[in-house]
Amino acid sequence: MLYLVAITGSVAFLLAGSVMHALWPDWRWHHQPLHSTIEAVGGLAAIAMAALLSYRPQQDAAAGKYRALAGGFLGMGILEEFHAVVAPGNAFVLFRNLASLVGGIGFLSVFRTKTRGDGSLSRWKPWVIATGALSVGMWFLTAPDQIPDMMRNGTFTPVAVAPQSLACLCFLIVAARFLLDYRRSRMAEDALFASLALLFGLAEFVFVYSIPWDNRWWFWHGLRLTACLLTLGYISRSYFHVATGLEQALAEQIQAKEMLSRNEHSLRTMLEERARMARDLHDSTIQSLFATRLSLERSQRLLSGSYQDVAAQLGTAAEGLKTVIGDLRGYIVGLGPLRPEGPALETALASLVEDMNQVPSRHFELQVEAGLAKRLTDEQAAQLLPIAREAMSNSLRYSDARSGRLALLSEHGIVRLIVEDDGSGFDVASVHERGHGLNNMQTRATMLGGRLEIKAHPGQGTRVVCSIPLRPTDQERNDAAS
Repeated sequence: MLYLVAITGSVAFLLAGSVMHALWPDWRWHHQPLHSTIEAVGGLAAIAMAALLSYRPQQDAAAGKYRALAGGFLGMGILEEFHAVVAPGNAFVLFRNLASLVGGIGFLSVFRTKTRGDGSLSRWKPWVIATGALSVGMWFLTAPDQIPDMMRNGTFTPVAVAPQSLACLCFLIVAARFLLDYRRSRMAEDALFASLALLFGLAEFVFVYSIPWDNRWWFWHGLRLTACLLTLGYISRSYFHVATGLEQALAEQIQAKEMLSRNEHSLRTMLEERARMARDLHDSTIQSLFATRLSLERSQRLLSGSYQDVAAQLGTAAEGLKTVIGDLRGYIVGLGPLRPEGPALETALASLVEDMNQVPSRHFELQVEAGLAKRLTDEQAAQLLPIAREAMSNSLRYSDARSGRLALLSEHGIVRLIVEDDGSGFDVASVHERGHGLNNMQTRATMLGGRLEIKAHPGQGTRVVCSIPLRPTDQERNDAAS
């Protein structure tokens, strides 16, 4: 469609120019500013097109062909700028000739390109052409006496006509080449460059039969201006596509970043939940199973004794297994283990001491400040109980202690959970080698905004103290407010 429009427009220009020349053969319009503006805009459009074509992706199947065109556009655009700035005369016509010839030869070089880009040499070719065009332009500006006569008696000399004729032939050949490419590829760019080559070729053809400033002179400028407008349209469309692509890529990047952030949050939440479950399983379920095992071992030892003692121990073991089953059921449904509320903490601590004292030759004392457990939050109670259970379990398994103490006391707004024994102690420096238990205790203390202290020496017993801030009572808050 584009090629048909270009052909139709070109034929219309030629017919209009021929009719006007037949009707007004002596008509002249000498308007150098308009002419310079047309040539300057055309030169800038050609340079912009060269820049756009030079950076086609190397993997593009037509990269080499488009880089060859880039060289033609660049050389033609630079020399057109020289043509636009000089006054009418020999240099004026020479720069027009050179621009057309360099553009035609550059377009014709598409026949020498490979299917893909020609490597580093093809990327440097436009720069070589630009350097050559600038050098030639500066040379003829500084040495006008080296320029042959381009006009005689108001008409162009053969020296001026020959380059235009050759350029016309080059452009028309390339137009045919791109038309064939378009029939095979159906790419809009092939149709565009076929149209541009056709317009440039017809403009050079009209130039050959025109004289400066007559109606045919302005009509071939009209053909080149049409080509310039097509070039600017292509550049604008390419810029729009690039801008749209960048905007879409930015939106996709933002979306990917948000998705990554959500995935990271989900992963962090999952890992935190996994760590919490590991702590709870270790400090609750596993400790309950350990206590149940001790009860069963005691029952085994009592089989030869009182029936009532064995029944009591089996009942304790059954209750322990019931608690473990409840904890596991809580994990299955996503609720976690059963957590004691603040007021129930004292009862839970007493149960721990009672279980501890069922072990032969072990005696633990319980010391709980009156009313203190009721002042703890449910979260504080839920974290302090596993700390106490882990500390007492370690004492039972590792210390060979004969006596100990479990205490819950307060002092100056600080609650202290204390577990101490007179056992074998251990080297605190190797605390992390003891497994996850002590690390879990430290983590739970930190979660409550407190700290965990472990004082132990080999052969001198162990003292574990968890200190957390105590929330003020309503009365204390009222007193502070007043």
